Amino acid sequence: MSRSGLTAVIREPFAVLIEAGRLFARHWPTLVALALLGVAVRGAAHWGAVTASDHVGWLGLLLLTIVPLGYLLPVIAMLHRCGGDLPAVRALSARRGTDATSGRERRIWHVMVSVLVPFMTVYVANDLLRNDIKSFQNAAVADEFNKGFEVTRDFGNRVGIYPLQVVVMIVVIALVVRFALGRAEKKWPFLALAALGAFVEVYYTNVVAKLAAGVQSEATTWVEDRTAAHWAVSQYDAVITRLGWMANPVDTATSWLFGLLGSFDVLVIVPLAWLTVAAVVLGHQLAPEPSRQHRALERLKVVPAPVRRGFAALTDDVRSRFSALFSGLRVLARAGLVPMLLFCLAYLVALRIPYLFSLLVRLVAGPTDTNTWLAFSPIENAFGLAVSMVVLSVLLAAAINRMLAATLTGGGSSADSAAAPTTAPPA
Repeated sequence: MSRSGLTAVIREPFAVLIEAGRLFARHWPTLVALALLGVAVRGAAHWGAVTASDHVGWLGLLLLTIVPLGYLLPVIAMLHRCGGDLPAVRALSARRGTDATSGRERRIWHVMVSVLVPFMTVYVANDLLRNDIKSFQNAAVADEFNKGFEVTRDFGNRVGIYPLQVVVMIVVIALVVRFALGRAEKKWPFLALAALGAFVEVYYTNVVAKLAAGVQSEATTWVEDRTAAHWAVSQYDAVITRLGWMANPVDTATSWLFGLLGSFDVLVIVPLAWLTVAAVVLGHQLAPEPSRQHRALERLKVVPAPVRRGFAALTDDVRSRFSALFSGLRVLARAGLVPMLLFCLAYLVALRIPYLFSLLVRLVAGPTDTNTWLAFSPIENAFGLAVSMVVLSVLLAAAINRMLAATLTGGGSSADSAAAPTTAPPA
C-alpha cells in the first residue's frame, strides 16, 4: 500500500467521527426531540396493546406492531434531518425515480419494505422483538392475575405468533393488498394511501420476524438437546481433563473463540444491517426501475392474458419495492471492507450507551431504594435508548455520506443508471 493510501485509511475513521460530531452539534435539539418522541411512542403503543388486547385482540396486535416503529421512524427522520447537510445526499436529491405501480415519484414509503428487512434483522438480533413480546405477555398476565381469575388466553395469538402456513398466507395477502393500494394511489394520489401501504409492509414483516425469532429459539434448543451435542461436550471435557496444566489456557481460549462466534451477529451482521437501513433511506434514488420482461410467463399461452398481465404487474410491484434494498447493498459493497469495519467498531460504542448512561445515573443518584428504582427505571431506560438512537443516527449519516460519495465518484453502473432520465411506467 502506498503512503497516500495508508494515510487515507488512517484518516477515514477520524473524518467520519468529525462529520458525525458536526452533525450532532448542529442538529442535537431536533435529534434529541425526535428520539424522545420515538421512545414515547414505543411506551404508548405497548400500553395501548396490553389494554386493547383485553377487549379486541386484533387491535392490540396492531398496536404492538407500532412498537418497533417507535425505534425505526425516529432514526429515519434523524437521517433525513442530517442528510440536508451532507454533500453526497444532496447530490442525489436531484435524481428522481418512479414507483412501478403508482407511477408517482419514488419516495421512502414506496420502498419501505427495503428499510424494514434490514431493520427487523437488527430488531431480532438484538432481542428487542423478543423483549417486546415478553414485556407484553408479562403485562397481560399481570392484568389478568389482578382481575382474580385464572389466565386462559392464547398469548401466541395475542402477539401475532402464527404457524408457517398462516404466515405465508398473510404475506401473500399483504403483497396483493400493497399492490392494490399502489394502483389506487395511481388513480387517487393521496399520501394516506402510500402511508397505509407502508403500514401493510410493517405488519407482514413484523409477523415474519416473529416467526423467525421463534424458529431461531427452537432451533437452538433442538441442537442443544441432541445426543451428538451432549457427546461433543463430554468429549471436550475429557480432552480438557487430560491436558493438565494446559487445561486452563486452552479452555479460556476456546471459550473466548466460541463467545466471539456467538456474538458474530451483534459484531458484524447488526452494524451492516444498520448501514443498509441508512443506505436505503439516504440513497434510495439510486435504485434502478425494474425491467418489465416476463418472457417465461409469456410462453405460457394456456394462461389467460389478463392473468399474465396481472401477475406481471404484481411482480413488477414487488421488485420495485425491494430494488432499493439491493441498491443499498451495492453501495456498501462498493464502499469496501475498511469503512464497514470502522463503522462496526463505532457501533459497539453506540451499543453500550444505554449501559453507560445507567452507570452515570447510578453515580449521580447514589444508593436508591428498590421500589424507587423500579418506579424510575423505565424513564432511565428510555433516556438511555434515546441517547443511543441519536449517536447511532449521526454515525450512520456520516458513514453513508462517505460511502455514497465513493459510489457517485466511482462511475459505477448503479450511479450511471440512476443518472439516466426515467419515464413513468405504462398503465
